[in-house]
Amino acid sequence: MRRNCLTIMLVLTLLLQGTFSSAEPVDTSTWVGSNYTPAFCVNQVQMWHEFKPEVIDRELAAAKKYFGLNTLRVFLHNIPYDAEKETFLDRIEQFLVICDRHGIKPGFVFFDDCWQHEGITLTQKPPVDGLIGGNWAACPQDVERTDENLPKFKAYVQDVIRAHRTDDRVLWWEIFNEPNMGLPYTVKLRKLGYQWAKELEPIQPIINCWDDSPETDLVDAHNYSADFAGWDRQADLNPSKGVIFTEAGARWYAGKGTSHGEPIEIIDWLKRRKAAGKTVPGVYLCWEVMVGNVNARWIWGAPSGAPEPTLPWCGLLWPDNTPVSLAEVEAVRSYTTGEHRALFFDDFQDVPPRPERPNWTAYGSKALGSRGVFELPPERKVVTGDTEWTDYVVETVAMLKDANSKAGLLVRANNPGPGADDVHGYYVGFTTKTLFLGKMNNNWQGLATFDLTKLESKIEPGAWNLLRVAIQGTRIRVYLNRLHDDDGLRIDYTDSTDPVPAGNIGLQANGGGVWFDNVVVLPINELP
Repeated sequence: MRRNCLTIMLVLTLLLQGTFSSAEPVDTSTWVGSNYTPAFCVNQVQMWHEFKPEVIDRELAAAKKYFGLNTLRVFLHNIPYDAEKETFLDRIEQFLVICDRHGIKPGFVFFDDCWQHEGITLTQKPPVDGLIGGNWAACPQDVERTDENLPKFKAYVQDVIRAHRTDDRVLWWEIFNEPNMGLPYTVKLRKLGYQWAKELEPIQPIINCWDDSPETDLVDAHNYSADFAGWDRQADLNPSKGVIFTEAGARWYAGKGTSHGEPIEIIDWLKRRKAAGKTVPGVYLCWEVMVGNVNARWIWGAPSGAPEPTLPWCGLLWPDNTPVSLAEVEAVRSYTTGEHRALFFDDFQDVPPRPERPNWTAYGSKALGSRGVFELPPERKVVTGDTEWTDYVVETVAMLKDANSKAGLLVRANNPGPGADDVHGYYVGFTTKTLFLGKMNNNWQGLATFDLTKLESKIEPGAWNLLRVAIQGTRIRVYLNRLHDDDGLRIDYTDSTDPVPAGNIGLQANGGGVWFDNVVVLPINELP
């Protein structure tokens, strides 16, 4: 993890003193992570009771490999502590060993007011499609929220911290996630938990939601919006403390009118703060590492039985440990490690919008616009890249703006012109019903189609769709809207008749307008 001199001096001071000191604000600028529950788990109780170190090792290896994450936010629960105390404490140590192997420093959360306040035991119910947090365990459960149980909760907090109070593998301790400050017992437990932790004089900061208060050593912020003026206000709340966004945004969900703070938008915001000379907070992106059985791929309020969304609301990695978005991989990894692998990357985050897009050549008659996304009017195409590109993977997200829209992605494109078919190369496009692969040489030659109406996730105007094309030699693989239980491969075609050997990439809209975002081109060996 990169650290500046102030951070190194602060850490050494803490280790020598044996307790956290708030004399200087903590530099959290290099802390980039996400919340973590293994994909197979419906909640944090299952994580610790059915502890599977081999699964955790694979998932954290992928988080490090693809994103360079260096921290995690991990929830504990008193139920496994009460039922199997020594096993529970031993498993926290095992978890820290795995994290340390991958260069990841977790923080741990003790209490939580979110989701299910009753009925949680060591035996879990299966997840229900559509219900985010349908089995997530509030801690403590309502039946245990009595003053008689306060000594038990004190022992739970202190036994965990005592074993690791000088352990630099632990980044922080969080007493209460999203406390309902209208509940007197929550207010009491939040304050007492902070005091119990401080009694042990740990080297790590003790934190608490919401934002800033006397019961938190760092500003502990949550934000699920694309209003980055609001993010700035939270980041600047208390300059005497460090700041972390322990829940930092989510993707733009189907049918919603705006983003909820996507990972790429947040990385851009962090870079803009750094360039402006402002403090840069730590962030825990997109709620969770895994698109798993916590069901945060659905948004709050989705009904029971809802179909799979075209793009998960939260989660960076699928259960097979491959990334949801290669563009997010490029944005986050380049920020955390400084390593750029893309041949081309455009997140369209520059503002104000410009009438013509830099690095793209436009063809067609109408003006272009951009506003954090790339708005392409009908009968318009834009091209970028290198005519000598041969084998690569290109990815974008596309939103049809009406029922007549057709979104197109050009690969190995050469000699483009203003007409719809004026290009020599391959075209991958989709409507609300059909996915197309074709070849163009100033005319259209269909190669393959896929019936999108067969998918559980329907293509609808106003929803984002993730389109990925891998082209290698004569083989063309087209992926669209991967689901939780499939790999998203919709077309796998080999062009054995006069294949196009190389060329640019491009975006195209026909029939109606199309919005595009997060375009990335990578060498073919970057395809998971």
